[in-house]
Amino acid sequence: MDVQINETATFKTGTVVPDIDPAMIGTFTNQGRRTYQEDRFVVKMLGPDLLYCAVFDGHGGDKCAEYCREHFDTYITHFLSRETSLSKVLEKAFFEVNKSFGRSFHGKKENKHKKYSSGTTATVCLIEDNYSMYIGHCGDSRAILYRDNKARRLTRDHCPTDPEEGRRIIESGGTVTHDTIGRSLVNSRLCMSRSIGDLELKSQGVIADPDIKQVKIKHGKDGFLVLTTDGINFVMQDQEVVDCIARCDNAIEGAARLVDQALLYCCEDNATAVVIPFGSWGKGDTSTSMFYSFGRSMTSSSRFG
Repeated sequence: MDVQINETATFKTGTVVPDIDPAMIGTFTNQGRRTYQEDRFVVKMLGPDLLYCAVFDGHGGDKCAEYCREHFDTYITHFLSRETSLSKVLEKAFFEVNKSFGRSFHGKKENKHKKYSSGTTATVCLIEDNYSMYIGHCGDSRAILYRDNKARRLTRDHCPTDPEEGRRIIESGGTVTHDTIGRSLVNSRLCMSRSIGDLELKSQGVIADPDIKQVKIKHGKDGFLVLTTDGINFVMQDQEVVDCIARCDNAIEGAARLVDQALLYCCEDNATAVVIPFGSWGKGDTSTSMFYSFGRSMTSSSRFG
């Protein structure tokens, strides 16, 4: 597959910027040893120069993760017309989708006597003009950048063991306990301190506020970004994750092989990966071949420099 150079972004940045074609993005999911699938993912263009990718790792049922899959981009689009900052767009979208899920849950008769709602992590990536990347995140799914052959984690796991997170839980009236396998739990049931949904725990300090990170993609150094759910993260280190993908010919193969590897490592959970290829795909020491020649495009396009 030929890769096009984005000339507008290239002139704007002074470096070669390739188009990130959604058809090149790898996605793969497997329910693992579970009898149900609560993971969800999305890859979608929200405009000619805005790519949206996300993973949602549901718990307590798939309703919240499915709600986010269906509706999160609606709120992003809504705030795009009202905000100039994509960071602010993401922040407000997290807040509103959590509120909207609450209205949806409480508005259904079948949920009237339910004690608990479902919940989900959310790791959302927006890429503008093929080089400006924004990550919005809550929970323990991850975004990992492969830069200069090294894993660079762009998210932090929101766990009650974090002193600041745990303090907020306790000050809000919640509790932090440990189960028999050493996991820290909020109110003895939720192993994360931030999430969308989990409505009954919102008054106990489990917030939907995202961490927001802005990163400039360095196509001369960056091979890919991978979004993962904790079925993968629980059994593989970040460097193992990126090394597994980097050995593949393309991002589609990389996502599938990563999930397969997690299953071989006795992953018990649903496992999902979204792999977004960047300019240095195939230039790493561990790769076997190149799916597309971003590297050659860079060296042959000195007319843009």
